[in-house]
Amino acid sequence: MSDESPIRVIHDLERAIRLWELLRDSAQLVVNEAKACSEKHGNSVATNQTVAKARACIAVCNTSVLAAKARIDELARGY
Repeated sequence: MSDESPIRVIHDLERAIRLWELLRDSAQLVVNEAKACSEKHGNSVATNQTVAKARACIAVCNTSVLAAKARIDELARGY
């Protein structure tokens, strides 16, 4: 375990959550823009590599946010 106080760790986790949410939102914009462009041209985004990467990024960010929130809950229960 780290020498850091639980309050400091919670603060750092909350900051990380905000960053992951910003990254996730940026990736979602890529998906939304690709969908809009594809719909105009009658294409599918299902085979678009950029969209696939953005969706993978979104999934990783969501997983990271959930894990950080769970850790915050664990630390908060310790008080």
